[in-house]
Amino acid sequence: MKLNFFGIETGLKDMHTSAYFETKDNKIVIIDCPFSAFYKMKRLDLKKYNEIIFLITHTHGDHIGCLGLAVQLAYFTLKIPVTIIAPSPEVEHKILILLNDIEGCELEWFNSINAKSKNMKKYDWFKNVILTEHSPQLKNRCFGYALNIDNTNIIYTGDTSTLEPFKPYLTENSEIYIDTSVHYGMIHLKLEDILDYLISIKDMNINAYLMHLDDIETAKEIINNIPNIHIPEIK
Repeated sequence: MKLNFFGIETGLKDMHTSAYFETKDNKIVIIDCPFSAFYKMKRLDLKKYNEIIFLITHTHGDHIGCLGLAVQLAYFTLKIPVTIIAPSPEVEHKILILLNDIEGCELEWFNSINAKSKNMKKYDWFKNVILTEHSPQLKNRCFGYALNIDNTNIIYTGDTSTLEPFKPYLTENSEIYIDTSVHYGMIHLKLEDILDYLISIKDMNINAYLMHLDDIETAKEIINNIPNIHIPEIK
């Protein structure tokens, strides 16, 4: 497992889904920033990094609810530069409204970029941003990512109701991190609907990690003895 997780639960649970990884040039990349991740993030030795990068999937509260506080923590207390990567220019605009107009974070407190920008070429871990379907209220504003972490192809779905946009990015020896619901489904992927597919990709040596879970214990029972489907450990 190449990602570290602050939490793997849904928005109405206690451990909201958020993951992170370290880069070779001493930066930390945190995927989304809900309140539960903010509290755990502060326990890390953040001062050892020369930059904090927040990689955003979409703007639901359980994904960016504490982004403003994280910017303030980094600027006023840690004295570390922050870069926020939005998945698209439209989402970047929405985030800037939230941070600057609503929360009062000055624009000089953080750097803002979107995944469509040419400036993304400087990040060797970034491969692609992937538009997906999730909440109809955020149509065309929900995304996942293809990343390269420690020479491993990483697919991170963000919140999604379909696997189709991500399948073309799956190659041999990949890891896929999937928004998975045991009971709910609807705007999330229901485990029983994707289980056969996840089992089938074992032939490509692809490991699947379930996140955004509404029922971790039942999910563990369902995937018991399936060698390529896992529940991530929580930091």
